[in-house]
Amino acid sequence: ILQVSCSAVNECFSYNSRRPRSYYQYSNTMKLQTPQAGQMLLPRKLWKSTRLQTTLLTQRRTVSNCCSDLSTTYTEQLPSYLALNVLQDQSNAKQNNIRKVLVILNPNSGFRSSREVFYKKVQATLKLSGFAMEVVETAYAGHAKVLASTVDLSTCPDGIICVGGDGVVNEVLNGLLGRDDLKEALQLPIGIVPAGSDNSLVWSVLGIRDPVSAATALAKGGFTPIDVFAVKWIQAGVTHFGLTASYCGFVADVLQLSENFRLQLGPFRYVIAGILKFLSLPQYKFEVDYLSPEKNPNLESPIEKCHGQLSDDSKVKSGTYMDSSTGDNWVTMKGEFLGILVCNHFCKPAQGLFSPVVAPKAQHDDGSLDLILVHGSGRLRLFCFFVAYQFCWHLLLPFVEYVKVKQVNVRPVGSTHSGCGVDGELLQAEGQPEWQCSLLPVQGRLLGRH
Repeated sequence: ILQVSCSAVNECFSYNSRRPRSYYQYSNTMKLQTPQAGQMLLPRKLWKSTRLQTTLLTQRRTVSNCCSDLSTTYTEQLPSYLALNVLQDQSNAKQNNIRKVLVILNPNSGFRSSREVFYKKVQATLKLSGFAMEVVETAYAGHAKVLASTVDLSTCPDGIICVGGDGVVNEVLNGLLGRDDLKEALQLPIGIVPAGSDNSLVWSVLGIRDPVSAATALAKGGFTPIDVFAVKWIQAGVTHFGLTASYCGFVADVLQLSENFRLQLGPFRYVIAGILKFLSLPQYKFEVDYLSPEKNPNLESPIEKCHGQLSDDSKVKSGTYMDSSTGDNWVTMKGEFLGILVCNHFCKPAQGLFSPVVAPKAQHDDGSLDLILVHGSGRLRLFCFFVAYQFCWHLLLPFVEYVKVKQVNVRPVGSTHSGCGVDGELLQAEGQPEWQCSLLPVQGRLLGRH
């Protein structure tokens, strides 16, 4: 097969009114169609890659002197799908399968590049896939929650797409779960286009870490069920919902301090806040109660309260007690904890070189939460934990405890910071609050599939 110029090949397959009609008809089984409006030829590289797979579906044809640029015989293999009516298929998709969605865009996410990400990399793909979009940009913190709680669901029956980080997704979730028409709101799926400081949710659950892949997943359609957990401030009766994780201790302190550097540093604010908090590390004391999803046969006979055991290494007093109203056996601990993390999925950060996993046994739809307790105090222990975490060795440390739970109650003791983080949002409380983290009996839905 000889190499020929693109102009010569195009001239070869272009229609010439001076040629007889029989010139274009060469067999009863296959005809070389003249490209019409709305059709395009496959690129030569794509044709070569599929050449061996289409042998049975193709025929050879010899075209001699089909134009002035060709002075020799041109032998070619033409696939039966040479002409693709792409524009017509897209037009039919728009007319027959229009998906109406609300797009909530946070212009301050990450490096403030979410506008560019959406309008240059995502919008065109979604339009060609049949999405009818109403785009609203958030103007202040909590604006996404207001939009989700007040929007007419009939205007976006196919979902709400969040452009930003995990924070805007969390606001939309809480807005939907705070509506009066809760049943309808729970059926509304949430789509995510990652463009924020942290996009752990979409990366961990759907395996997507860039906007182009997110647009492709949204265009393909489908849903992914995901558990939803609630963090309740018992004394005030305030409830906040989440999809990724809640945490107390060092990580919550870093989250609070990082807000001072949001505008200047963007995603790097967590690194600076972590270093500063590490250098001035306080002691964290908590009282923790948790309920396992399965009853432990090794627990002692049911009593209201049993004597705890004091460990000199971790300085944690632990024991078990029974909830007389439900008959469930609870485990209680009191002492020093560098961190308390409750994960809804395995929590893999989208940024970072190694992208380590926080809770490797967690699943987003397994009906349980994963509790990680980092016992003790001190910079050396904290440093060892974060180094081991970068290589996914943190669960092998003797002062780290990992357990599946249904519910967790956390109470700060003494002067310990009383804040609790949920999906990158810090919940502030006064005095000595009690935080209760538990799964909801229903699941949410994310747009797209892994």
